[in-house]
Amino acid sequence: MQLLNWKIYGKGNINIILIHGWGINSKIWLNLTKKLKKDFCVHLFDLPGYGNSKEIHLSTLDQLINVIMNDINVTNVVLVGWSLGGLIATKMVLSCPNIFKGLVLVSFSPYFCVDYNWPGINNMTLINFINGLHNDYIKTMLKFICLQNINIKLTKQERINLKNIILNKKTIPSIRTLIFGLKLLEKTDLRKLMNNISIPHITIYGKLDSIVPYKIAFLNKNKKNTNFILENSAHMPFISENNNFYNILYNFINKFK
Repeated sequence: MQLLNWKIYGKGNINIILIHGWGINSKIWLNLTKKLKKDFCVHLFDLPGYGNSKEIHLSTLDQLINVIMNDINVTNVVLVGWSLGGLIATKMVLSCPNIFKGLVLVSFSPYFCVDYNWPGINNMTLINFINGLHNDYIKTMLKFICLQNINIKLTKQERINLKNIILNKKTIPSIRTLIFGLKLLEKTDLRKLMNNISIPHITIYGKLDSIVPYKIAFLNKNKKNTNFILENSAHMPFISENNNFYNILYNFINKFK
């Protein structure tokens, strides 16, 4: 029995599993899924405590990986992970490389915080988010929406859709769940392991991203990785440049047919 809330769209011999990021559930992928399901079998799921998945008390990334892996019962899988979902997808591939055909990382960093010459999020920003969740949940999550899309212009409908996904009272994650995710972003460091990824993978960055600077692309030396930088995107390139993003994704996944 699967512990998490899963939905399957489309048919095909390639299974695509999409992993959402912090603060947002799997509905963030629905527009992309409408395109992908024409050629592939697309699997969406909510991380524990998000969307329609029940909260599970977890304390480590490895525990989270075990929960997800126990739910997967398909082969020929290409993993797509966005932001925090990228960390999760990377660790899944490192833990079980034989299960997956390919890996797509979106707005991803193997270490999300600033560290000497490593670009990233200031630790104080994460601390402020944790304090904000306790003091004013709605204001903090609205700030989160703005931070992800700073420097770009979303349509009015796109902003409404984001707010509806993040602030839906029926699917709002608990503060405990959100803080667990922030702690993963703060403490997880996969930099020394990136060269161990043995399957083909691509990384897609937004040049205007203030959370994951695109310069991280030039720090990844794994020869099996190819970087793409979308000029007019911030942290959500699958929304701001949906056609360009889809074409990159399709061309990569189609090679595994």
